[in-house]
Amino acid sequence: PLFNTGKLPVDSNGVYTLFFRGDITATLVSPFSGALLYWLKDFCGYHAAFRLSNGNTIIKFMVIGDPSYAGANGEQCEQIRFSDPGGTANNNLGADSMVSVYAHEMAETITNYNGAWYFNSNGNENGDACFWDFGDYSGNSNMVAG
Repeated sequence: PLFNTGKLPVDSNGVYTLFFRGDITATLVSPFSGALLYWLKDFCGYHAAFRLSNGNTIIKFMVIGDPSYAGANGEQCEQIRFSDPGGTANNNLGADSMVSVYAHEMAETITNYNGAWYFNSNGNENGDACFWDFGDYSGNSNMVAG
């Protein structure tokens, strides 16, 4: 409704992003299995796209929250606390978590917006290759393109 009423500008080249606190409860239905997925337990961020009612305009979007709120009950997003014994890139778990999820979802949103989902031989999307992998910054990227 926000797009159809003109309350939100329509930009088919843009990526709309919703940021929210990590203490908010959210669920979604998996487009692949139909299973109900829970925020911080089953997913740390989300990306998708939809067509406006005119049928021609594709709107890409991402949902990003603060996964540093994950508890110690095996939640998927909990792995950030243990993935790098040296801490996170800026030693700010909340901010670094959100940047990691944002970069991950943005890469996947740009490459997978039209439903022709890209998966590698392990069943992962391109953003999964270095997710939560902060590593040491030595002036070089920890990801190779091409």
